[in-house]
Amino acid sequence: MSMKPRILPLPDPELRVILRAADDIIAEGGRTLLSKILKGSKERKLLELGLDRNPSFGYYQDLTLQQIMDKVDHMIRTGFLKTEANGKYPTVVFTPYGWVIEKERRAQEFLEEWDRWLENNVAPLNMEYLKDRNRGMIFLFLYKILCSRNKKYIPFLTLWEQIEYKKVQAEIRNVILALKQSDDMDDTEWKQLLTERGQSLIIRSRYPIILACQSCGDPFVFDETNPEYYTSEGFRLPAECPNCHL
Repeated sequence: MSMKPRILPLPDPELRVILRAADDIIAEGGRTLLSKILKGSKERKLLELGLDRNPSFGYYQDLTLQQIMDKVDHMIRTGFLKTEANGKYPTVVFTPYGWVIEKERRAQEFLEEWDRWLENNVAPLNMEYLKDRNRGMIFLFLYKILCSRNKKYIPFLTLWEQIEYKKVQAEIRNVILALKQSDDMDDTEWKQLLTERGQSLIIRSRYPIILACQSCGDPFVFDETNPEYYTSEGFRLPAECPNCHL
């Protein structure tokens, strides 16, 4: 009996673009609205919702709406997105697999925004835009700041701390303190600190993330709390299960 071929995901850049487009309409819009964002539609409803400001807006402007819908459906078949009933129409939501990728992307987006502000001497009036965000994403943002080992972020962190809830404030203070002490640490001590802080700042998803090993084909549980997967080049998913990786 021949084995059914495994459906491969879209190329990584496309995968991330579609997840980012979906982020602004999660549990609120369906496959058609997601496809229109990616198409760059000038439809009135879409513009009124400000979806033309989504970074993925118009990425597939040269494709037909049906071709884009096929890509969205492929994301659903390969387990990055799913649809759930919400009122009269099904809406798009992340799977745990899709969210762990998008969470890292959004955290990196925040970090790059701070870098642009600092480079252009832009002083934000406040940090209210970070409040009430997904806690896992916010903590991952803090972890990325910590990994930079760069004290240039301290003024922004101090401003942010003033408006946050107590648990987030505590983690912000820990990152500020670690950055201030970083010059007095050697590389071994700093690596140990990152490992310890990673245990608090990299939060496991509510549901386990199951991946398929590209070598043996067996499913395995992805440990998203492993700091090794969060590199300076970006987030990477393991291609092999622990047994094959040995």
